[in-house]
Amino acid sequence: MKKTSFLYAIVFLFSLPLICAADNDLPEELAAAIKNAGFSRNGIGLFIQAVGDDKPVVAFQADKPLNPASVIKLVTTAASLAQLGSGYRWSTGVAYTGHIDGDTLKGNLYFRGNGDPYLTPERFWLLLNRISIFGIRNISGDVVFDNSYFDPGHIDYAAFDEQPYRTYNVGPNALLVGFQATEFHFRADDKKVRISPFPDSPTLRIINKVKLTNGDCGNWQKRLELDTQVNNEMLQVTFSGQYARACDKRTLYRRVAEAHDHYQHFFLPLWRQLGGSVDGKVMQGMLPGNTTLAFEEPSISLGEAVRMINKYSNNVMTRQVLLSLGARAFGPPGTTEKGITTVKAWLAQSKLDGPALRLDNGAGLSRDERISAALLGRLLLYVYQQAYMPEFIASLPVAGYDGSMAHRFTDGPLLGRAHIKTGLLDFVQSMAGYVTAASGKRYSVVLLHNDPRAHTKAAEGLQDEVIHWTYNL
Repeated sequence: MKKTSFLYAIVFLFSLPLICAADNDLPEELAAAIKNAGFSRNGIGLFIQAVGDDKPVVAFQADKPLNPASVIKLVTTAASLAQLGSGYRWSTGVAYTGHIDGDTLKGNLYFRGNGDPYLTPERFWLLLNRISIFGIRNISGDVVFDNSYFDPGHIDYAAFDEQPYRTYNVGPNALLVGFQATEFHFRADDKKVRISPFPDSPTLRIINKVKLTNGDCGNWQKRLELDTQVNNEMLQVTFSGQYARACDKRTLYRRVAEAHDHYQHFFLPLWRQLGGSVDGKVMQGMLPGNTTLAFEEPSISLGEAVRMINKYSNNVMTRQVLLSLGARAFGPPGTTEKGITTVKAWLAQSKLDGPALRLDNGAGLSRDERISAALLGRLLLYVYQQAYMPEFIASLPVAGYDGSMAHRFTDGPLLGRAHIKTGLLDFVQSMAGYVTAASGKRYSVVLLHNDPRAHTKAAEGLQDEVIHWTYNL
C-alpha cells in the first residue's frame, strides 16, 4: 500500500462517524454475512426495494453519506439522459481561413470541439480522411485545435493518487483526441524489449531502459516505470524497470503529454499517413471569426456514450458529459461547477435531492464525493419509470457477461439477471443496480461500503451475498 493510502487509512479510521444499529435493522442472513466477513457495520449503507413497491425491504443506515466511488456515475449519466436525451450528439467542426488552390489550403486549418467524449484514434483518423476527401492535402499555414468550449481549470494529474500518467486521471477537454492517451506496444524478442508508440509521432522519442527478464508475466504494468521530459519541442518518454519474456506482446495506454502537445503527436503521423503535409505549426488556439466551415463530424449518441461509461467505468467520458450538461444549461464554456449545479437542479426537480449528496467531479475518482444508499436506490426506482429507462439499464454491467460484472455469476441462476454498476477505490467498494429475483420481481439494490478493508475480495464477496439474498426474495 502506498504511503498516501496508509495515511488515508489512519484518517479514515478516526473520521468515520460511529452509528450503532439494532440487530433487527438487517435480515439475519445479511447480518451474518457481514459478521463472517469480519466487517464492522459502521461503514455500510444498504438499500433494497422492489420496483413498484412503496417501501424498501432493507434500509440499513440507508441515509448515511458514504463515498460511492464510481457508482456516482449513475447520477451523472441519469441526469444527462434526462436533460439531453439519449439521441444527443456532440460534433467536431473543421474550418479554414484563406482559400483552397488545387489540393493546397493556403491558410490555416481549424478543429473546434464541443465535448465529444469518444473521439477515438479510429474516429479521428476518419475525420482526417474526410478532410482529404474534401480536397485538402497540403496546408501552407498552421493547424489549430480550439477546445475553448470547456474550461476545466487547472488539471493536476497526480492529485488523486500520485499516478499522473494513468489514463483514468485525464481531465475533461472539449477536443479530447484519443482520450489524451498514447498506445505503447511492448514486444519481447530474444535479447531485448522493443517499444513502439501509436501514433508514432516525429516529435516523440522513446528512451528504452527496460530489462528483459525470465519468470511469469504477472502484473507486468507495475514492474515498469515511466518518466517524461520536453527538450527542444521533442517529447522524451523514458521507460525503465523489468519486462518478462513470458509477456510476449502487450499494450500500455498512458497519458504522456499535455493537451496542446498531444494534438501534434496525434495529428502529424496520421495526417502524413494520408499523404498530407503541413508547413506551419500544430497548436492549440481559438477559432477566429473569418473562417469557412468545411463540415462538422457528429459523435456517437449519448445513449451509446452512457453505455461505455457505465459498463467500463470511464472517468474522463463521465466528466465530458458533466461539463456538457453545464455548457448546455448555462452556456459555454462548460465547467465542473456548472455541471454539478445542473445535476443538482435536476435531482431537486425530480424530488431526489438530499443532504447526503456531495458531488466533486461526477465520476467517482474522488475522496470527497458522498451519497446515501437510499438516494441512489430512489434514483434507480425513479429512472425505471422514465422513457430513457431502457438505455440506462442497458448501460449497466450484466452479471456473467460484460463490464465489471463479466467474471461474476458466470454460471448458476444469477447469470444475466443482475445489472450492476460497481465502484472501487482504496477503502471503498460499492454497487448499485437492478436484480431480477427468481420470482420475476425486479429490485433496486444499493450497497455502499467504506472500510479500511472495503477494497478487498472479502467486500466483493459481501456484495455477492447481497445479490444472492435479493435473488431469493
